[in-house]
Amino acid sequence: MTRARDVANLIGSGNYSSTTFTATAGQTAFTISHTQGFIQVFMNGLLLDETVDYTSNGSAVTLTSGAAAGDEIEVVAYNTFSVGDALNQAAADTRYVNTTGDTMTGGLAINTSTAETIAVNSANYGGIQLKAGGTNTGYITSYSDGSGSESMYIGGADTVNIHSGTNHALSNGTTRIKIDASGNVTMPLQPAFKAWGQDSSNTSNGKVTFGSASQNGSHYSTANSRFTCPVNGWYLFFCQGLTHSVGTRLDLQFKVNGSTIIKEQRFYKHSSSNHESFHIEVMHYLSANDYVELHKNYGDSGVYTWQHWSFFQGFLVA
Repeated sequence: MTRARDVANLIGSGNYSSTTFTATAGQTAFTISHTQGFIQVFMNGLLLDETVDYTSNGSAVTLTSGAAAGDEIEVVAYNTFSVGDALNQAAADTRYVNTTGDTMTGGLAINTSTAETIAVNSANYGGIQLKAGGTNTGYITSYSDGSGSESMYIGGADTVNIHSGTNHALSNGTTRIKIDASGNVTMPLQPAFKAWGQDSSNTSNGKVTFGSASQNGSHYSTANSRFTCPVNGWYLFFCQGLTHSVGTRLDLQFKVNGSTIIKEQRFYKHSSSNHESFHIEVMHYLSANDYVELHKNYGDSGVYTWQHWSFFQGFLVA
């Protein structure tokens, strides 16, 4: 003999409903909504056997033999449920990464609302080893000596490149800084220029013009013989060459924005008929969009700008 509540507790806890009927003499049908196959029927506390003692159709339970007057018929109807998607252990092992000592393939995207997206912790070192084609190619490592001194290291097997771009694809950006295996640091886009060559002799007072140029970037214009600063910073400018074979004096100036003199130098020649060498240079802090020109301020000689005899050049230092 099994009591109704005992069986209900064995099968489920709370996911059922119990309805009790008091039978009339010979009553066989008891109306109750249920799911076929998910009920238990008790008569006076005894569990009845489905198909032997009763049948059900989802809306009623029908006894095989009529009940006696006053018999207690209890119908326990269980709620149905669907089992969620599940993976066996073998499938789970291939899909999920273990918390320790595991390896994954493919891309990993981490989305978080906090500033810290990846935390790698150890006693003194925290690092990420990078591989390509199964070979260690680089790393990002942080180090603390435990006394407050902390450092960060970025390394590459051959070179380290600092790139601009919106994703990891090498074709999607431009190398800004490159450090090779020997420690040489290059900045391929560092603003720099060299200007030379002009048919005129530049013997008149005013701007000295140069008709040709090679450069990183496009900041020097041969149309107006000026260099325009792309960013704030310290710049070095110098001009070296020969004086024209006339006169004995040449005064040169570097001017910013056409008026501000940042360097002025005077040269005296030994003979008016000679081409003699000169050199003028200056390092100065400038703002973005400032422009620099070389001017002849005074003197009866000039800058001999034929071909490569004289040149004007400069670059961003820091």
